[in-house]
Amino acid sequence: MVISAAQIDERLQAELGRLAREAGTYAEINRAIGVRAKALGLVKPSYARVRQLVLEAREAIEHERADPSWGELLLDVDFRRRSPMAIIDKLDGVPVRLDGAGGYQPPKRRPPRA
Repeated sequence: MVISAAQIDERLQAELGRLAREAGTYAEINRAIGVRAKALGLVKPSYARVRQLVLEAREAIEHERADPSWGELLLDVDFRRRSPMAIIDKLDGVPVRLDGAGGYQPPKRRPPRA
């Protein structure tokens, strides 16, 4: 019988964060976390909870990659890899996209009625 719990030990969370950075499936990560939990004498987290935490970790990693530092942003604008509008987006606290169009999006106009 496998016992599972919703609360996850911080050692398992650290391992899960490390595994989330690698290109593994949820099932592979779940098995690795199960082996690690058994080695530490801890309760194995459920597959659903592992999947949820991996998804959250990967979204956080993607957010870190998406928002460049000031140095990276200014260098990208200088080399014309990003629009100068990206600087304004960064100042406004808007997530900066690679094309620099992360901020204001003009409203779409409706075609006139016939």
